[in-house]
Amino acid sequence: MPTLMRIAALLLATSFCACVAAADWGPLSRAQALEQAKSGQIEKRRLAYGRLAEVGTTDDVPVLLAALWDEEELIRGMAEQAVWGIWMRTDDPAADPMFQTGIQLLTEDKPAQALEKFNQVIALKPEFAEVWNRRGDAYQMMGDEEKALADYDHVMRLNPYHFGTLESCGQIWLERSNYRKAAEYFRRALEINPNLWNVAEILQRLEKSLENDRI
Repeated sequence: MPTLMRIAALLLATSFCACVAAADWGPLSRAQALEQAKSGQIEKRRLAYGRLAEVGTTDDVPVLLAALWDEEELIRGMAEQAVWGIWMRTDDPAADPMFQTGIQLLTEDKPAQALEKFNQVIALKPEFAEVWNRRGDAYQMMGDEEKALADYDHVMRLNPYHFGTLESCGQIWLERSNYRKAAEYFRRALEINPNLWNVAEILQRLEKSLENDRI
């Protein structure tokens, strides 16, 4: 189920952000973190990406996405969690509690209640891409794929790098047995983040079947 994978990623990102907030980063600023991200030392890069999860902005996401292709697995993992750390921040004291409550309701398999919270956040922060993404998840859990796809499409207009949304779209089209369209979305997700191993495995099977004209 795509929702279970997304929830697992969410919990990992939330745990990661908590660790980041608890760490002693000293005087490292956003600008210093961006500079340190260029270091040849793995530990310095790891700390830089961790710091960007806390103070980075959407303008920094391309730097982190480039690190998803790093030869070091540790760096790739840190960069991915930093991306999620940035995407998950509302940077709004009024919207954040609602958003976090909505996320918790999703993990408790209460999508209708989560939907109400996400609607409240959208009213406050319509430009916040992640709340549209999570509302799409809620619709998907409720079986309303058309509304889910509409929200995911909106996410991609706000955040064209969102590999998680592309994966969710791929899963919907896979469940609809539109394998060519599913493969297209999975391929786009992997072009941004090559570390989506489950997606890579599904795409490999789809492409093999498509090549053999069996689907």
